[in-house]
Amino acid sequence: MKIAIVIAGVIVVAIAALVAIQPGFLKPASLADVKKSDILGFSPGMTSEETNKVITQRRYRCRQLRDTFTLECAVDGAKLTIDSDAADDRHPIWRVHAELSNPGPQDAAVKSISDQFNAQPVKDARGGWTWIVGRGLKLSYDGAALKLVDEAEENRRSKDGSKR
Repeated sequence: MKIAIVIAGVIVVAIAALVAIQPGFLKPASLADVKKSDILGFSPGMTSEETNKVITQRRYRCRQLRDTFTLECAVDGAKLTIDSDAADDRHPIWRVHAELSNPGPQDAAVKSISDQFNAQPVKDARGGWTWIVGRGLKLSYDGAALKLVDEAEENRRSKDGSKR
């Protein structure tokens, strides 16, 4: 009986030491690389059906701009603009833009965003910050607004716009 207690104690100490050295040891592998990839529940790639579900569940006040697939929402003091693809029948979101009413000091905001999205920022040439979050999603912050875009879709649209 004493041997079983000693062995159990050694196992507990070994697991405690392993967790102290490597905190992610007990985290399921499926959650190990999970990163936040939305702004207030909206993320590029969401279909119009999924978007409407978020609006309904969270009771956001939104309106669709006339003759476009753009939604404007007022959420927690932020003005959210959600652009969807008009050509695709599912109207997936390709860009979410949030104008913040009182973002506070930029350094604190950058740290908070980095922590929330579990990503490291890169300072861009215009004095703003950029993060890569999720698959192919780019988040940028300029001190007053956050923009989350599907990078491939944004590049395609900029190329299409330059051809005109």
